[in-house]
Amino acid sequence: MKTTTIAALVSLSLVMPAFAIEGGPPPQGPGPNFEVRKAEILKSIDQRMARLQQMKACIQAAHTRDDARACREKFGIKDGPENHKDERRGRSRGPD
Repeated sequence: MKTTTIAALVSLSLVMPAFAIEGGPPPQGPGPNFEVRKAEILKSIDQRMARLQQMKACIQAAHTRDDARACREKFGIKDGPENHKDERRGRSRGPD
């Protein structure tokens, strides 16, 4: 009995510091960290929206397939819709 109690106390003494090291979850709700992160996220969204608007304007101004391809290259889009797989049939939509 004495050995079991001592073993349990030793086990607890080893486990408890591990919980203390991990710490708890970050605080939720309003606070300085939340406000900073929120501002960063909103700034990132605004930048993405501006880029999408530029891409949209470029595609709208395109008169040929080559113009649209130039827009995709300008904005770093690797491949166009003609190279995507048709998921329903498992084959590409573009010419073979």
